[in-house]
Amino acid sequence: MKLNSIIIATMALLASCSQSNQDIPNPSNAGPISALPSIFKQKLLIEEYTQVSCGQCPKAHYYADSLLAMWADKVYAVAIHVGDPLEASSNVNTSSGTNLLDSMFNTFMVYPSGSINRDITSPLDLSPDLWFSKVQTKLGQIPACGLAIDASSAIVNNHLTVSVHTGFSQNLSGDYRLQGYIVEKTVASLDSTYDQLNDFSSQGSSPDTALSFYALNDTIHHYTHKYVLKKIIANSGIVGDLIPSAIMVKGNVFVKDYYVDITGINLSNSVIIFFVDKYGTTSTSHLIENVQQVPIGSIKDWN
Repeated sequence: MKLNSIIIATMALLASCSQSNQDIPNPSNAGPISALPSIFKQKLLIEEYTQVSCGQCPKAHYYADSLLAMWADKVYAVAIHVGDPLEASSNVNTSSGTNLLDSMFNTFMVYPSGSINRDITSPLDLSPDLWFSKVQTKLGQIPACGLAIDASSAIVNNHLTVSVHTGFSQNLSGDYRLQGYIVEKTVASLDSTYDQLNDFSSQGSSPDTALSFYALNDTIHHYTHKYVLKKIIANSGIVGDLIPSAIMVKGNVFVKDYYVDITGINLSNSVIIFFVDKYGTTSTSHLIENVQQVPIGSIKDWN
């Protein structure tokens, strides 16, 4: 299912969960963020598409856990739930009920699936079995930009101001956009609708003694879901917010403030992720240049 003009129009009309206060095109040293470094570390984002009714999904969850443990603060993850109680409302078309990120990037609607920095050239690139090799390859790359985030402001009227700094160590040309997520690190509930199907148990359809899931039931009650997408942060919804082309020059910094409604967010258990996406109109024409993550209430400097 390819992205088309109807979906693009729908996304443009999607009610945003945040509102920009200001854009600072090129500050010398705005706020508590330090001066721009000469080089940035490459950071990666796993965007996983998952469902509680997907019995193969626990293995992908295990892969994401392993990658985040192996490369702490270099690899981040977001679990984008589709059609279940954990699905983020800001990621759903209010008229059709379509999961917008899923319809754009998981074009074959296979679960589990997911990309590393939205590098998708074929359906194989969505396979969790390839995450390890892709992460190893991509961490050796040198990005053209980096991000720093100040999410430490006082909460006013249940809103948080998040200041996102994008710095450039190389010139960039083209359509690059900022997008952010609020991600809840762990979600667990006694409600049975949150139970996770498990194909890898001894009673499951794909029993696997090498996985810890083998000793669990084929339906895991009180399952701990991780890296759950709670909200999209972007004035333009999932298409992201355009970075002015004149600013994307080596040595420049672009600062954008977001006024984010955090109603219903578990602040102590949530993080904010922002990334720079080279925008495209199909699933295979996007590419994330770099990523940054910060706990709510904290500041994350460059690198």
